[in-house]
Amino acid sequence: MGWVPVGAFDEADRRATTRAHRRMSTYLRETFSEFDWQFPTAARCDLEAAAHPPDARAEPVALIDHGVTERDARHWDFALVVTPADLRSYFTSYALGVPSQAVQGAALSTARLDPEAPPAFPDDQSSPDDAERHDVLGRRLYALAMHLFGHLGDLDHTGDAADFMFAPQTVTDLDEMRGYDYEAQEQLRAELRDVADVRLEETGQYRHQRVLFYLRAAWQQRSDIRNAVVETRPWAFPLRFSRLTTAAVSTQVVLLTTAEAWELGMSQPLGGVVLLSVGALGATSAYLLKRQHLLDRRRAPRLSEQRVKTAASVTTAVGLGMATTYALLFVVTLALSLAFFSDALVEGWAASVTTDGAAPGWGHYLSLAGFVAALGLAIGALGASFEEQDYFRHVAFADEET
Repeated sequence: MGWVPVGAFDEADRRATTRAHRRMSTYLRETFSEFDWQFPTAARCDLEAAAHPPDARAEPVALIDHGVTERDARHWDFALVVTPADLRSYFTSYALGVPSQAVQGAALSTARLDPEAPPAFPDDQSSPDDAERHDVLGRRLYALAMHLFGHLGDLDHTGDAADFMFAPQTVTDLDEMRGYDYEAQEQLRAELRDVADVRLEETGQYRHQRVLFYLRAAWQQRSDIRNAVVETRPWAFPLRFSRLTTAAVSTQVVLLTTAEAWELGMSQPLGGVVLLSVGALGATSAYLLKRQHLLDRRRAPRLSEQRVKTAASVTTAVGLGMATTYALLFVVTLALSLAFFSDALVEGWAASVTTDGAAPGWGHYLSLAGFVAALGLAIGALGASFEEQDYFRHVAFADEET
């Protein structure tokens, strides 16, 4: 487990990081003694993501990207990036740390852990001496690191305030955390056994067969990929990406109020609409992966299980997110077309698809819904491409904002 310091550390931050690093290594070596633990520390660097003015916030995913680069270069299993800069948050008022199962990395900030930092609440006016300050800061950073490591091990939150997996509501909640419970330890132990197994790239198999390597690695890590996708919550994409939803819904409204769209949609065979829908899902997912640089590599790619896991989990998450958007467009289109458009109106708009004055059947309405949903998804993807890249990557990679 590599520690990656990023940014300008003062004396308190350096001492706290050293203490947290030492306490974490001691706890994990004692609790999971059957494993051979290594805790290297990378050289400190000043990234643009953490070198802004003091009042600016660092981008968590940019920090995690740097940690992943160090992890890949040094062949680590996990990377914890520590910075004194405050982290940027999108869904909460502030973030102490951000984990990512997809890349087995996390970003931690000491900015709000320092007891001498500006108080979060008016009645918090404590001013400890240097020794106590360093001890508190180190203890909080240690508890935060253990909490995020638990997320990388797919542990759930608990209601026990003394457990590392308690969801902290305030910084002082970190002071009460003492360890993992028995069930969490057993779950982590099982996860660590998977991590400690010989990796596929180390066996020499499929060295010159990239496709077979990806398929075998994805199958071996299917459980980890599934967990990483669940943490991303792709079903929330329509709510999180406003430009995607706005563009898709706008297209839907225009098509539903256009006679030519009804005639064109209802005249399509169901098989053709299915193929159009599948093509739209694949094309829009691939477009967003490319447009938002979700699969970019900073160096020449090499075969590794970790890279396969990252690529498979983010690709699946984006695909499911677009599928969720398509499903919503399909259901809403079908419901609106049946509820608010009379048979007489529909017969007039889609006269060429009906025979002998018969009202359109279910097949016609299903074709229309699939046609509108496919076009809405395509336009929605164009809208999503204008989402801020840092935000899109945050949604795609970050599991939560602790």
